[in-house]
Amino acid sequence: MQTMQRVRKTELARNTRQVLKNVQRGRTAIIESHGQPEAAIVDITDYLSVRAVMRYYSQRPPIEIEAGLTDQKVAALTDEQDRYDLVFAHYLAGAISLSRAAELLGLTWLDLRTRCLRLDVPLRAAPATLEEARAEAEVALGLSTAA
Repeated sequence: MQTMQRVRKTELARNTRQVLKNVQRGRTAIIESHGQPEAAIVDITDYLSVRAVMRYYSQRPPIEIEAGLTDQKVAALTDEQDRYDLVFAHYLAGAISLSRAAELLGLTWLDLRTRCLRLDVPLRAAPATLEEARAEAEVALGLSTAA
C-alpha cells in the first residue's frame, strides 16, 4: 500500500471521512490546490512520534541508560506529547527496547515498528545484552509491567 495519497481540496471536502480513514491507516494525505501541495494530514500517533524524534535529536535530554523507564514515570505525565517525548528519548538513547516503548505508548510492537519504518525512525535490530533480551521477552509475553 502506498503511504501517501494526493487529495484535491474539492475531493477532501466531498470525501473527508474516507480521507481520514486512510490517514488513520497510515496514508499521509497531501492536500493540493491546482496541483500544488498546500498541507499534509497525518495520523496523530505519527505526528506525536515525529515531534518526539525531532525533539530528541535537537535537544538530547540526559538519559540514564541503565535505569530504564518505569510505568509510573510515564503515567505521571498528563500531556500526550510529553509521554511520547519521554518514551522516544529513552528508546533512541538505548535505555529501553522497541517492545518496551510500544508497551509504554499503548501500542503493539508491530504497530510501533511499522510506524518507525514508515517514518524513518532508527530501529535497533537486536537487544544489546542478555538482560535486555530477557526484558524484551517478558514484555512480549506480558509478564512484566516495568523495565
